[in-house]
Amino acid sequence: MRDFFKSKLKSVLKRVHRYFRSLDKHYEKQRIENQLKGFQSVGFGVRVNGKNHFFSDPRKIILGNNVHIGSDAHFKSEGGLIIGNNTHISRRVTIYTENHNYEASALPYDNTTVYKPVYIGENVWIGMNVSIVPGVTIGEGAIIGLGTIVNRDVKPYEIVGSEKTLSLKYRDAKNYEYLKSNNAFGGVNGKLLGEEQYSNFFPSYKDNKQKPIAFVLGTGRSGSLSITNILNQHPNCKAFHENVRQLIRISTNLAQNKNVDKMNDELDALFETKVWCATNDQLIVHSDQRLWNLVPFLSTYFPNSKFIHLEREAVACIKSMVLRDWYQQDEYPNYAKHDWAKYRLRGDLMVDGMKENEWSKMTNVEKCTWYYFHINDSISNVFKELPESRKLSLRLDTLDQDLGKTLDFLNLNVVNLEVVKSNKIRQQDLLKKNTIDQSKLLSEIEAAIKVYGPSNT
Repeated sequence: MRDFFKSKLKSVLKRVHRYFRSLDKHYEKQRIENQLKGFQSVGFGVRVNGKNHFFSDPRKIILGNNVHIGSDAHFKSEGGLIIGNNTHISRRVTIYTENHNYEASALPYDNTTVYKPVYIGENVWIGMNVSIVPGVTIGEGAIIGLGTIVNRDVKPYEIVGSEKTLSLKYRDAKNYEYLKSNNAFGGVNGKLLGEEQYSNFFPSYKDNKQKPIAFVLGTGRSGSLSITNILNQHPNCKAFHENVRQLIRISTNLAQNKNVDKMNDELDALFETKVWCATNDQLIVHSDQRLWNLVPFLSTYFPNSKFIHLEREAVACIKSMVLRDWYQQDEYPNYAKHDWAKYRLRGDLMVDGMKENEWSKMTNVEKCTWYYFHINDSISNVFKELPESRKLSLRLDTLDQDLGKTLDFLNLNVVNLEVVKSNKIRQQDLLKKNTIDQSKLLSEIEAAIKVYGPSNT
């Protein structure tokens, strides 16, 4: 009898154990699914296995189709991370896209960071315990052996290993291209994906580069969120506001002529991997203050793209920037890691820009004024190179009157859209507005406009 009850108890305990294991797996799966929703872009068939994953800034991670990530992944992604289609990453892989700044104001390093994006191409296999340092590009079809410290770019098809990233050999390029052209991609444990699975891959921006797409350009604080919310009311439009976080860094680096080729390569990789999440009858619109100097790239990459210059009246726009503490050291509590603050455009770092001492003596009102006119003038100048059919200039204060013209320009049928004000003043800004001398601020802005306004830019 004792053996009988012992056997029954053992059976019950096993069932209880299995139940809690399945419950644990269920909650872990749910947690991962919720985490993936915070990523900037996620393709079809993405799997994140196991536990203990760390993604420091999911908004800057772009995953292609059929990407697999093993347990204990540690991705420090503030600098931007792109992982191409069919790339499989094993367990305990560490990827860093930023580093401490050891050449700034303190030893061994200060509290600022240096962002260097990592791009991993398609069809890459990364083994267990691999560490990838900031700024590395891993070419398509590459294989990274377990335990490798990847501290340099890896060429397409290259197989590397050991802690010194030694080149071991190369894949058979002919066989690689044969498999790629026949869509022979491995899924879980390398099992060949069926045609039905492959056909479910989400298309990328590159796959849709011939489709119409629109970009709204502005200075920030100029209605870029408002126009997004207005256009999203249209059933045939899908609008995004500052959706591509990497552009904050890319745009400023390009303006300052830093690593131009690297920035262009990153843009190529970004659009090659980012999921095109719109139906066939929807127009995608991106509204972003950091698009102002990307028109040459975007207009070429997307040959059927259109551009809207949304401009706000100077005094109101500059005042809004000042109230948001633009160009102030305490602009955000964590200034050193805040993208918009960290990558504010600086006049002294521009090609043929002003002297450093001249910039340092400017007040934040003067810097905001310089920025306002520099951006709007730059957009106006690049618009001169575009045909009339691809450009439209709008004013924020007359946006409601120009909705019909805007929809016609975007080839969207006219429907009733509610004009909504989206950039509402924050509570802390309202308190500041009520405490500062408004007439003094207005005088400072008007004086700055005389120096940095249209006749002087």
